Amino acid sequence: MESLSDMMKNNPLFNAHNERNEETYEMIINSPKFRQFVNDSGVSVTREMIQDELLMIKKFVEQDSECVQDENGHCKSHPDGYVINLEVRNGKIHHYLTPCKVKVERDKYKGKQKLIQSFFISRDIVNAQFDDLDIIEGSNREEVIHKSIETVHNIVSKKDYRGLYIHGNFGVGKSFFLGSFANELKEKNMSSMIIYVPELLQELRAGFKDNTSDDRIRALKEADVLMLDDLGAEDITAWSRDTVLTPILQSRMAEKRPTFISSNYSIDQLVDLYAVTKDGTVDKIKATRMVERIRALTYEVELVGPNYRH
Repeated sequence: MESLSDMMKNNPLFNAHNERNEETYEMIINSPKFRQFVNDSGVSVTREMIQDELLMIKKFVEQDSECVQDENGHCKSHPDGYVINLEVRNGKIHHYLTPCKVKVERDKYKGKQKLIQSFFISRDIVNAQFDDLDIIEGSNREEVIHKSIETVHNIVSKKDYRGLYIHGNFGVGKSFFLGSFANELKEKNMSSMIIYVPELLQELRAGFKDNTSDDRIRALKEADVLMLDDLGAEDITAWSRDTVLTPILQSRMAEKRPTFISSNYSIDQLVDLYAVTKDGTVDKIKATRMVERIRALTYEVELVGPNYRH
């Protein structure tokens, strides 16, 4: 009776498999990449050690050494984002995976994107960069950009905690500046929260029904960097002024937390604006109290230029 060993040796499929394995083995041992690995490992590598990890060593040898990024930000060379590495341990060749360079950069980018929290803010504002700010005749953008860079630098280096209060006519790009601040801080690994004030106040008012407003206001008080967009565009009420905005500003002033604000109104104009509430009640003292906290938290700059929305 023919033995199992003889039967397998006489089987064409078995022989073809052996031939492919032998070809793979020869390819591996003649590969400059594998020879470099053996040389770097400083140990003797046997045929048995290679055969035990044959397919993974083959993948190691065949994988591209350099990462090539596609148009979607993924790596063409390593579609799963990982590089195969080899090491000799306890007399055997083992493999382990490490993220490729493209994945490392992509993950770093995703991590930095999480540093910006935005609520009710359009995507173009959230993605704004200083480099996207065009210098146009009739605008003082260049001056404001220099002041902005200086302010962000001082905050990052902890030389100062005061942000900017940017005011100007409708459509001159104030919100875009806030987005560029957030992204510049992101590159310095500082988190920020950028909020559209009118929508925020509507959300907070609705939150009183499910008792979530306190947590949201606390988050605004404690944000590393807070950016309030379009202050003064909301319906002015005693509640929004005295229960929401003033306590947030007071807390941030006391804790010296950086704060940026955009508005259609100058700081001086805010006093009269917030003195009169929606129901016609006038209280200039409380309005002044709120505005003085804005003065303590920010440097005022006026942004002049054409209406970019037309």
